[in-house]
Amino acid sequence: MLYIFLTFLTISLILNIFLLVSLKRAFNQIDILEEWLVEFKLLVDNTYKKLKNIDDRGMFEKDDDVGIVFKNIVEIVELTNKRIQINDDDKQ
Repeated sequence: MLYIFLTFLTISLILNIFLLVSLKRAFNQIDILEEWLVEFKLLVDNTYKKLKNIDDRGMFEKDDDVGIVFKNIVEIVELTNKRIQINDDDKQ
């Protein structure tokens, strides 16, 4: 009876160690992806601000061909703002 208990205890210990290592790796990967998303959002925001500064009179925005691209960039900025929420601490 003692051997069965020790066998189950050993298997449980090994399984718990494996699960903890797997969980740590998953959290590390989540942290990396979160940092990537924050960097991407900041890049999109900076690109939008630079485009707005270049187009201070709104000529690009009103032009047919360039206006479509400009509108798509605005949609990307709005979508990233909705989906990626960052704290002030995360801004670089």
